[in-house]
Amino acid sequence: MTSRQLPLKHWGLDRWPFPTIPSASQFYPTAGHNEALARIEYLVDARRRLGVLLGEPGVGKSLLLRVAARHLTRDGRDVVQVELVGVTARELLWQVAAGLGAAPGSDADVLRLWRLIADRVRENRLQQVPTLLLMDDAGQAGPDVLTQLVRLARLDPTQAGQWTLLLVAEPGQARRWSETLREHIDLRIDLGPWEEADTMGYVQTALVDAGCMEPLFEREALSQLHELSGGVPRRVARLADFALLAGAATGERTIDASLIRAAHEETNWALAATLV
Repeated sequence: MTSRQLPLKHWGLDRWPFPTIPSASQFYPTAGHNEALARIEYLVDARRRLGVLLGEPGVGKSLLLRVAARHLTRDGRDVVQVELVGVTARELLWQVAAGLGAAPGSDADVLRLWRLIADRVRENRLQQVPTLLLMDDAGQAGPDVLTQLVRLARLDPTQAGQWTLLLVAEPGQARRWSETLREHIDLRIDLGPWEEADTMGYVQTALVDAGCMEPLFEREALSQLHELSGGVPRRVARLADFALLAGAATGERTIDASLIRAAHEETNWALAATLV
């Protein structure tokens, strides 16, 4: 039995409730996240050209992007997702062309890629199919890639155009974008931390989904979890995860506030040790 299977048996869980990288099916719909989804849909429906989704690390931007892509694709939009960490300008254009179904050759140059993208966007417009380009980690894009984003935002500038870009970044990163790029932004969408009720709801829902019908976290423990994590979803999941591991190791039957505090100190120590 593995180190992960032991806590599962101890707590009576079918699977681990707090994944490091949750799937779109594990999305917890808070009011703030639902509002952000509604704004993304408005961006497309209103035929806006460029929007930005901003939030600090760990608030769920990438997960929200995956959920938005699933919803919009289901509703008949043509959605392309690209991660911009470390990509070159040509790699960006190749991925966009491939995502649009243009089947670019592996040796296609930038000019050829632009033609393929423009043709596909034009075809979608003629067929009245909205096209959405979702670009994660846009705050880490290099200058050449940012220049291409400006050009993409200007693609198909007709009144009937249905071509929308959404850039995802941290607020501090977005402030370093060029004035030219920022001038094209039609809508800013901000994603913040959870409220305490959101943290409590997420933990309890995740446990139920994992097969636990009994409350494992005491009320005070949930409050402490929210306070120490700052309501940042990634930190909430990490701290709750470690508390379950620690509680199983010591044979606890519930998670109390003191165990949350101990888990918080331990995770902070472990993080500091990896940075030395």
